[in-house]
Amino acid sequence: MSGRKTLISVIICTYNRADLLTDALHTVCQQTLEHSEYEVIVVDNNSTDQTATVSQSFVARYPHVRYCFEPQQGLSHARNRGWQEAKGEYVAYIDDDCKVPEGWLAVAKEVIEGVSPTVFGGPSFAFYNTPKPAWYKDIYGSNFPYGQAQHLERAEVLYGSNLFLRRNLFECIGDFDPKLGMSGQKIGYGEETELLHRICATMPQAVIYYEPRLWLYHLVRSEQMSWHWIISARFAQGRNCYFVYPPSNSKLIFIIVQVVKYSLLLLFSVPFGLLFRSRKQYHYFDNFLYEVICNDIETLGKLYEQSRQLILCQG
Repeated sequence: MSGRKTLISVIICTYNRADLLTDALHTVCQQTLEHSEYEVIVVDNNSTDQTATVSQSFVARYPHVRYCFEPQQGLSHARNRGWQEAKGEYVAYIDDDCKVPEGWLAVAKEVIEGVSPTVFGGPSFAFYNTPKPAWYKDIYGSNFPYGQAQHLERAEVLYGSNLFLRRNLFECIGDFDPKLGMSGQKIGYGEETELLHRICATMPQAVIYYEPRLWLYHLVRSEQMSWHWIISARFAQGRNCYFVYPPSNSKLIFIIVQVVKYSLLLLFSVPFGLLFRSRKQYHYFDNFLYEVICNDIETLGKLYEQSRQLILCQG
């Protein structure tokens, strides 16, 4: 790399998805932005497949690509290793199943030079490598909250699969929380949301920005469209929500009442939706399950974690 200062460090954390990583790296390495202005860091989170081989093949071809191995299992550990290795003024996180257009980093540079944000990001659009079920809407796997660029008061609409942060932020507010996020095959979420909340809480002057031109594609894998995955994922989101949005009422009797309430809602809502749902709004029964019932499953996940933490504290 030349003596020019690195503007952006693109960090791709990966675990046993060498085939998908190849496509992600190919698109990131084909950017219109000068290679001297960005670097790519692959953080291998204890993979046992061909991830190291794939990564080293790109390292050999592209001087601005680096590879590192993070033995502590968990996406948060990998994300933390990424920013610690980074040389850029900004770090950009994308998932190993993403593909970015060739002008993605050029747009990011425009945002940096024009807005100088603390944190910024853009939308993601679903793509597939297997046929999707007829009921599955593209919006389920996409994140496109706004059509116009804008400053944000809060960062809820920014997601970890397309997220840019000033590197020196971490030196001020600390790491991603290792309790949150994926860990091997264990489903987990919320590590980036918790970090963004921490930024907003401790740095009210932070400039948070959304740019719709900063888009990418995010793969919806076949297993993510199965009901086993969907239910497990929404329950896990609820559990992680406990740590991001701590509940105000932690009495066990309150939790029990809420569990009974939402369990009864589920028992009632499923047959109701099957028979009486609006066919215009929910063409397939699966749409009703995804858009209505899964919200209750997520709430039960949060209540489960709330009760679990309460019992651990009392024990």
